[in-house]
Amino acid sequence: MESEKKINLMRDVKIVFHFLKLASGISKSYIPLLMMSAIFKAILPLINIIIPKFIIDELMGNKNIDVFIKLVLVIVIANGVLGVINAWLDTKIDIKRLEINNGFDLLLGKKIMDMDFENIEDPKVLDLKEKAIFPIKNQGAINRLINGFVNLFTQIVTIIGLMAVIFTLNGLIVAMILGVVILNIKLYQKSQKTQFKFYKELIPINRKFMYYGSLTSDFSYGKDIRLYGIHSMIMNKIKDYNKESIGGFSKVFLIMGKYQGLNEINLAIQMTLVYGYMVFKVIKGAIGIGSFTMYINAANKFSTSISEFFKVFVEVQQMCRYLENYVEFEQIGSTKKQGRISVDGVEKCEIEFKNVYFKYPRSENYTLKNVSIKINQGEKLSIVGLNGAGKTTFIKLLTRLYEPTEGEILLNGTNIKDYDYNEYIKLLSVVFQDFKLMAFTVKENIALQYHDKYEDKEIMKVIEKSGLKQDILKLPKGIKTSVYKTFEKDGIEFSGGQSQKIAISRAIHKDAPIVVLDEPTAALDPIAEYEIYNRFNQLIGNKTTIYISHRLSSCKFCDRVAVFHKGTIIQHGHHDELIAEKESQYEQMYSAQAQYYVS
Repeated sequence: MESEKKINLMRDVKIVFHFLKLASGISKSYIPLLMMSAIFKAILPLINIIIPKFIIDELMGNKNIDVFIKLVLVIVIANGVLGVINAWLDTKIDIKRLEINNGFDLLLGKKIMDMDFENIEDPKVLDLKEKAIFPIKNQGAINRLINGFVNLFTQIVTIIGLMAVIFTLNGLIVAMILGVVILNIKLYQKSQKTQFKFYKELIPINRKFMYYGSLTSDFSYGKDIRLYGIHSMIMNKIKDYNKESIGGFSKVFLIMGKYQGLNEINLAIQMTLVYGYMVFKVIKGAIGIGSFTMYINAANKFSTSISEFFKVFVEVQQMCRYLENYVEFEQIGSTKKQGRISVDGVEKCEIEFKNVYFKYPRSENYTLKNVSIKINQGEKLSIVGLNGAGKTTFIKLLTRLYEPTEGEILLNGTNIKDYDYNEYIKLLSVVFQDFKLMAFTVKENIALQYHDKYEDKEIMKVIEKSGLKQDILKLPKGIKTSVYKTFEKDGIEFSGGQSQKIAISRAIHKDAPIVVLDEPTAALDPIAEYEIYNRFNQLIGNKTTIYISHRLSSCKFCDRVAVFHKGTIIQHGHHDELIAEKESQYEQMYSAQAQYYVS
């Protein structure tokens, strides 16, 4: 048991110093400012306990007005100077705290964006992320941890000074106060354990509330809520949550109230004993009124400081428990092999899948099974199949969002794992079915991080190629128009077809040698899809291109077609060859859709 406590303590110390290091990385002056504040705040109570003793002694004894004035000036000036210093430090610390909070948000955001894609689709990782974020957002765990650590330092300095004062009278007073404080700390620990257990159970409940709350404030649900009258259903679910959470809070607060009551009784007994002993000393003539005042104030402050120290110590331990999930989440590493080969000088892009198998993490079933296919430089390949056939998974492997479970993927005869990842993705322009536009300007959505490097006319050329030029010209701000109304009242909600053209403009602008369209037009009707694919095919020229669809819009103008079914390639060849295979899956799919396609 003792060794386990030491292990836990060492673990907590590591967590505390880990977050202090992170905070220092965000703002180098934050921790020094906190420590300076801690020292000045520790000195002030000692001055206010010791100096009044000498003032009272002077009033009760010699009554020397010069000495009295000097003592009063000392205490007034000391309080004034230290008060100003502490106020200035508190202001600086409040400003720095905002910087620290924003800095931790950035660290967390960067971690999520840099994380392997397979992790952000892993339910266990997503659950860990929620557990990591919840105490930071809802309980201020990082601030409480750092401030708690500094508060411990303040109390230690104060306690050492007070012990020196009290020991000049009787060290047993210190022992008695410590005994009562330790008893109260035991009660506090039980209270904190109850609270910790409750908040742990509250996390999944709060996830429900956050989701329900988002439904009420997310404008994108506005039409469905009104047309289907969903508001009463949402409100009922929120009411159910309120009943569940309030019932839990009531139980916890009753238990904590009981512990707090016992704590107050113990403190009352302690003060009775301390005051009784001090009065006895005064009656006996062992100490004067000035000393009586000093020792009483010192004993009271000592009791308060010891209690505060242990409470803060328990709270710091508690915050360490909450933040363990953050540390665990932060330490999730990349499983990708970090290759070193540069793509500089790559003039052709020949892709080959060799006996590739893949199953998603924590899944027992293979999504792709023994997939082998070669895509030559400049070739246009159409990959078709029913939903769930493995088409998008094929692209996720090509783009290294996931790594094959077995087999290998080659680029110009070299395993794509051997290429530097950031270099490799420069070769790919991909438009996924679930592509995302951001609440940035049209230009920023197309040129992304390089938007400042391009003239507006260059972006307009790309927009013209994608067929969106006339729509953009109608906008007062043109390509400077914000997408969505999130930040700008005059932002625009583009239609599905317009949004897809912006996503395609983004792919055209990147001008990568490998282009992939993974059903970005799935929401459009087959004729509109055919027109976009046909236009896009004319734009990309001789780039290596892969079209993904469960419809067959792109098949006629592609060099080859690969038909996926349940994770395998069951047909492979030119459109005319496959259509000639009567009763085949491809022939049946094409016949069912042929009425939509223009010859």
